[in-house]
Amino acid sequence: MGSRRRRVIIMGAAGRDFHNFNVYFRDKEDYEVVAFTATQIPDIAGRKYPPELAGSLYPDGIPIYPEEDLPRLVKEYDVDDVVFAYSDVPYNYVMERSAIVNSAGANFLLLGPNSTMLVSKKPVIAVCAVRTGCGKSQVSRNIFRILRERNLKVVSIRHPMPYDPDLTKQVAQRFASYEDLDKYNCTIEEREEYEPYIDMGGIIYAGVDYEKILREAEKEADVIIWDGGNNDFSFYKYDMLITLADPHRPGHETSYY
Repeated sequence: MGSRRRRVIIMGAAGRDFHNFNVYFRDKEDYEVVAFTATQIPDIAGRKYPPELAGSLYPDGIPIYPEEDLPRLVKEYDVDDVVFAYSDVPYNYVMERSAIVNSAGANFLLLGPNSTMLVSKKPVIAVCAVRTGCGKSQVSRNIFRILRERNLKVVSIRHPMPYDPDLTKQVAQRFASYEDLDKYNCTIEEREEYEPYIDMGGIIYAGVDYEKILREAEKEADVIIWDGGNNDFSFYKYDMLITLADPHRPGHETSYY
């Protein structure tokens, strides 16, 4: 009789959480991710991370619960580890969640870049920031223009925005026309990010499975731009990192996770 797999809950907001699962947990038989919890994204709780994305170890998919259910879930599933996997929150907020998890009996973990970054065959420029709203997308688009003026084929990849309830439709999305926006039933928030690239005649990818996205982008790019989200670090190992600060929010660069 084999030993019990370590039971894991991943706390997230439909972005970093799914990525961490895909690259770190999905194919590891030593772990069993029993649930995701969700915050920040409307109407995500009650959904399921589908088996098509979860892999062969999860034939029924993985349930997604509201974050406020976390203490109950830790006890109900006899969870060993809880992984915090979203960003742009104060450090004291993170440690409050750690206290909630520890008081329920589980370990509280943060996965870092070495465990979660994917490696590209093409050069990657990553644009990140100390907080959301610093202008990452505007800088990313300017880099896009500069590189294209040098006759390079450039593709941008956007931090995930999976608002559609059916995640299987968002595995690897490619946006090069307004028809693509309609095809993927994009929200206003998504259109705000993707339309400027389309208007420049550019290509931008997004979705849920960022290894599949990367491999598709590599087929048509000389250089890849990571157009980051919130203040999260890049999903891809970069050759150049540009980090934006915000003069209107001094001190946040040292106080937000």
